[in-house]
Amino acid sequence: MFLKLSKEDFSWSRSKKALPVFLLLWSGGVLLALLYLFVIRSHLQKIERGETEMLLDSYLTMHRAPVRHSGAFLQSDSLLRGLAFIRVIQGSEQLLVVGDQLPAQSFKGFIDLSPETAGVWLEVGAGEEARVLTVITRQYENGGIIQAGKDGGEGHTLFRKLWQSTFAIVLLSVLFLWPLSLAFIKQSLAPLLKSRKMIDNLVQRSTTAFLPEQGNGPELDSLYHQINRLIKQNRHLVAEMQQSLDNVAHDLRTPMTRLRSVAEYGLQAEDDPERLRDALSDCLEESERVLAMLRIMMSVAEAESGTMRLELSQCDLAQTLAQVVTLYEYVAEERKISVQLSTEKPLSTWVDSTRIAQVWANLLDNAIKYGKEGGGGWVKIAARVTERHAEVVFTDNGMGISENEQGRIWERLYRGDRSRSQKGLGLGLNYVRAVVEAHGGSVTVTSVLHEGSSFVVCLPLVR
Repeated sequence: MFLKLSKEDFSWSRSKKALPVFLLLWSGGVLLALLYLFVIRSHLQKIERGETEMLLDSYLTMHRAPVRHSGAFLQSDSLLRGLAFIRVIQGSEQLLVVGDQLPAQSFKGFIDLSPETAGVWLEVGAGEEARVLTVITRQYENGGIIQAGKDGGEGHTLFRKLWQSTFAIVLLSVLFLWPLSLAFIKQSLAPLLKSRKMIDNLVQRSTTAFLPEQGNGPELDSLYHQINRLIKQNRHLVAEMQQSLDNVAHDLRTPMTRLRSVAEYGLQAEDDPERLRDALSDCLEESERVLAMLRIMMSVAEAESGTMRLELSQCDLAQTLAQVVTLYEYVAEERKISVQLSTEKPLSTWVDSTRIAQVWANLLDNAIKYGKEGGGGWVKIAARVTERHAEVVFTDNGMGISENEQGRIWERLYRGDRSRSQKGLGLGLNYVRAVVEAHGGSVTVTSVLHEGSSFVVCLPLVR
């Protein structure tokens, strides 16, 4: 595993990711080491205490003497059979028997030992006379106390060696756990590294392929599915942007060409102020047309991003519809199209009156512009109130919209082939939908080719 580590795996970024893993592994090792030492120490001490108890019982059984008179309790010439010392205390009298394994000068240290002292691996004495002993104490009903000790140096030394070895192993484990942590991080990042490589190949070499969404595990399959959705959306946006740029270039070509031609024409008339004035007027008209398109595009962008600022006020929709119908009355007469308005009163709701009037104007302008030619054309506008919405319907008997185009008419700068013959920027319906949705409403269309269209706008009554 370590042989697979590269120089990149020892970088600072990887090291920061591996540090928590290393600390977790190392702290776990330290806890296991401490637990191991605790168990070993308890076991060794239990053995030491048990051996001392057994030796004392063996000694007392051999002598079979009750604790009544300290002087008759033990015989000084008896062997202690592995015990370092035995001490008998009866009132103010005490008897101390020390084995050959302890020097004679150690007597004072045992005499000064408290009768209540008991434990494993106790350090008795001081300086060169200090010894590590396991001491047990027994008290009898008559007040007698027997205290016995066994040399615990061997067990204590063994435990110290085990402790030192374990401590050294814990320190040396750093050399093993650190590369192990780096390898673990590398292994955990392997799916991401693989995904990065696949995405790089996808971006550089293919414009139609996608990431595999099966056979990678449930997590990666779900991730690749989401990435593929983003790729599809991105490709769609790129294609839409390219088409939008083509449409913008097509629609700007005419006013910009006319603007240039008018300017050149005006420059040729140096001594004709009237001609210059007409040229400037035409230039202003064309520039206003371009600026109008740009303003609408910015308004649509604000609406789609949720940053459109609406000046909401309580407004009568019937009145705004009547004003728009009056505004387009002469345009409709020129095209021999009748406009009929039918509304319920009152039809009051909270809207931005200026922007909602632009919505009505766009819908009515389209209905008239693409209406039935040669007479007999009509546009019917109906407004009513439902339980929670105000509903406005624009219906005409014009050229209609094909099923393939009905889903695209809301796109920015989109214009169907049959609408190219009419003046327009391809922003009207896109702006209509953006403004209506900014109000919390919706707009839908139903249409039959060569028979007419019906646009339905729903606006919420509650603010």
